[in-house]
Amino acid sequence: MRAVVRRLLVLEERHSAERNKLGLTPAEVGRERICRWRAAETSRPYEEVLREHIAKSDAFWKITTVMGSVVDRLRYHFRRAAVDARAQAATSKL
Repeated sequence: MRAVVRRLLVLEERHSAERNKLGLTPAEVGRERICRWRAAETSRPYEEVLREHIAKSDAFWKITTVMGSVVDRLRYHFRRAAVDARAQAATSKL
């Protein structure tokens, strides 16, 4: 586990300051790509999908700062994904 944590720290230090020509970090570029893809798939406005994605991300980080371990964070993430999948399945049946 120490090796994994050490490797993550090295990667974070190496890539945290990187920005593209528009001044976006790799995480921001990835977020935009995901939201554009989801917007196209669901025929919803990009801005709405982006707002939802940011709200979910903020909620995730707010809760995970209270949780102590990586395992707790992963449990929350997979539990949240299951809840979202059930909610989407329920709305698609209507």
